[in-house]
Amino acid sequence: MKRYRITLEGQTFDVKVLDDPRRDQVRVEVDGETFTVGVDGVPVVTEVAAGAREDAPERRGDAPGTGAGSIGTGAGAVAAPLPGVIKSIAVRPGQVVAADDELLVIEAMKMDNVIRATRGGTVGIIHVTEGRQVAYGEPLLEMNSE
Repeated sequence: MKRYRITLEGQTFDVKVLDDPRRDQVRVEVDGETFTVGVDGVPVVTEVAAGAREDAPERRGDAPGTGAGSIGTGAGAVAAPLPGVIKSIAVRPGQVVAADDELLVIEAMKMDNVIRATRGGTVGIIHVTEGRQVAYGEPLLEMNSE
């Protein structure tokens, strides 16, 4: 984990990059609040933190998948109910699932947590890959209604 103190437009922010900055998306903590942000090209931490502030993304108190900067905020977004590592993905895009079908498994504190469909539908975009660290509220995949 890298720590930075940046000043942008006269305001100083304490920034921690919580994930590997070579990923397409990383979690950053800015003044105690955690954000999931996109990284384009070579990561520049001051731009990541500035984008997080200006775009007002999802904050800890928001319901998962409801922040202005979150990905897949549609009604069919399935968000991480806890932070952890994606252990397995049981579905693929285009697959039809029923309520209570297994979607994926998140490992947290050495325990496997099965994430199940709350309703039937078709799997759309999958935002995560096996082995990837996810934050609470981070979009995992999209579900389209049957």
